[in-house]
Amino acid sequence: MYKIIIEKSAEKFIRKQPKNIQQRLYNSIKQLPKGKDIKKLKGFNNKYRLRVNNYRVIYNKYNDTYIIDVVEVDSRGQVYKKL
Repeated sequence: MYKIIIEKSAEKFIRKQPKNIQQRLYNSIKQLPKGKDIKKLKGFNNKYRLRVNNYRVIYNKYNDTYIIDVVEVDSRGQVYKKL
C-alpha cells in the first residue's frame, strides 16, 4: 500500500476548484498508483502524469519506500511549464 503525500501547491490548486472537480481530483489521486490514464514522463526517473479530464496530476512514485508524492496539479496547458 502506497502512502500518498500531496504537496502544498497541489492542495492549494485543488481547493480553488469547484466542489465536483475537487471530488474528481481527490478520487483519482486516491486510486494511485493504479489508474486509467497514467504515463511516465520522459526525461525524469520517477515522475508520472495522471490525466483527469483537462487537468493533470504530476507525481513522483518511489517503489522502494512505497510513497507517492503529488507535486503539481494544474490545467493541461500550464502544468508542464512548471516542470
